[in-house]
Amino acid sequence: MNTPKVNQVKVNLTSSNDGLECVSLNINGHDEVLTVCLTPSQARALATDLITAVNRAEVKANLKFSPNMWRRGSEQPARLAVSG
Repeated sequence: MNTPKVNQVKVNLTSSNDGLECVSLNINGHDEVLTVCLTPSQARALATDLITAVNRAEVKANLKFSPNMWRRGSEQPARLAVSG
């Protein structure tokens, strides 16, 4: 999959000629500029999906470097639970 590099993303609220509000995303790539106009509900859904994806990526990155995961990955004898 060819993923172009994105240099800058700008988010603006604009009004169209018919008076409707539009959330516009201006995505500046290496060679081109892409503008996407979304309704407020579309922009809210996109924001929710972005936040969900970022949270998953952060959790995944934290699990890779978590000291607890390192301990579980090594060969250690099983611990027995002792009730007192």
